[in-house]
Amino acid sequence: MRKVIFTIFMLLSPVGIFAQQVDAAKMESGLKAYSEGSYEIAAQNFESALAGAPDDPQANFNYGAALYKKGDFKNAIPVFEKALTSPDDQLRQNAFYNLGNARFENEEYEQAIESYKKALQLNPEDVQAKHNLELAQRKLKEKEDQEKQDQNQQNDNIEPSEFAKQLKARAEILVSQRLYREAFDLMQKGLRSDETVAAFQSFINRLKEVAEINNIGD
Repeated sequence: MRKVIFTIFMLLSPVGIFAQQVDAAKMESGLKAYSEGSYEIAAQNFESALAGAPDDPQANFNYGAALYKKGDFKNAIPVFEKALTSPDDQLRQNAFYNLGNARFENEEYEQAIESYKKALQLNPEDVQAKHNLELAQRKLKEKEDQEKQDQNQQNDNIEPSEFAKQLKARAEILVSQRLYREAFDLMQKGLRSDETVAAFQSFINRLKEVAEINNIGD
C-alpha cells in the first residue's frame, strides 16, 4: 500500500500567565529553555513549576507543549487534557488543537478527529485545525483499509471445513433467489458455530452490503 506523505502544522507556543501557586522562576526557566529549543530541560522545569498547582490549565498547556516537542506524545495527551479546564475559550481552543496533534502523532486518529472538531467549534476559522482534521480523517481511513486488507489476507489462509463449504453453497442458492439478508444471516449463524466459515469473510461482507442496499429500496 502506497504511503501518503503528509505535513502536520507546528504546535502552538507556550503561554506566560499563571496562577500564584505555580513556581514562577521554574516556569520562566522553562519558557527560556523552550524558546531555545531545549525541550527536555523545558519539560523538567514546567513539571517542577506545577508542583504547587498541578491542575493549573496554562502551566499544563506549556508542559504539554514541551512534552510534545521532545516527542513524548503519549504523556503529552493527559497533560493537554488538564489544560481543557481553563475558563478561557482561546486557551481551551489551543489545548484541543494541540491535544489533537498529540493524539495524531500517537496514531489515535479517531480521538484526534474529535479534538480537532472541538477546536473548530471554538474557532471555526482555524485553518490549521481544518487541515489537520482532514489529515486525521485520511489516516483513519488508511488504517481501517489496511486492517481490513490484513483481515482478508488472514482469512484467505483459513482452510474451510466441509460444513463451511456446504454452508456457502446454500447461501449462494439464496443469493440466486435474491434472498440476500437470509444468505447473510445463514453465513453469520454458521460463523458462530464454525470459525473456518471466516474463510468466506469477503463473501459475507458483500452479502451484508447488498442486503443493506436492498433494505433501503424496500
